[in-house]
Amino acid sequence: IKHLKGLSGAAFDHAYVDNEVTYHEAVLDALDHTLIPSAKNAQLKALLVQVRPAFEAHLEHAKKIQAELQ
Repeated sequence: IKHLKGLSGAAFDHAYVDNEVTYHEAVLDALDHTLIPSAKNAQLKALLVQVRPAFEAHLEHAKKIQAELQ
């Protein structure tokens, strides 16, 4: 946040979308390699599996914007 506060215009846009891509990749990695495999509660596991496609869609959207900014 401190880094983003010091930016504006195109520099802010690039830094923000780069952060979004990194964030969504980290969430998907956690879901795939830690959270879903480790979930013992069936309802929790089902919820994690259910929300995963939303994170994947957000990542793809962020990557599209990232490519357009370059």
